[in-house]
Amino acid sequence: MTENFYFQGTHTTFINKPVDTVVRDFQNTYEQAPAQDDLTRLLTLVLNSRDLPDTDREEAAGAVHDLARITAEPEPDAATALTRLERLREIVTAGADIAQPALAIVTSVAGMLGGVTQTEWAATADVRVDWGATPRA
Repeated sequence: MTENFYFQGTHTTFINKPVDTVVRDFQNTYEQAPAQDDLTRLLTLVLNSRDLPDTDREEAAGAVHDLARITAEPEPDAATALTRLERLREIVTAGADIAQPALAIVTSVAGMLGGVTQTEWAATADVRVDWGATPRA
């Protein structure tokens, strides 16, 4: 069964497209973003989560798009990106099925932006994160 989504953001509109189409469009749009692989995995996790309500999945997907756009800029606005990452962290911790791999990705992207370290992030997280785990998409 393929689920369709409607997302509308600053530079993106996805109307009733299957998850794999949304992910492929994301990859094509943000192929120059330094964290594109991580953000693609995060987007896939968010869209496929069964524990997140639709509104949270929509908000998280929009935040992933914002992060890709921000990180693709010549001089990324790290403060804005870290704010988006913090909100993503709040959202994904509510999804038991994606919390661990999603938090690992969020922390990785934060580190790339000069944000908090994995240890600092884990100290404030509500879930245990296995940093050696490979995120699954």
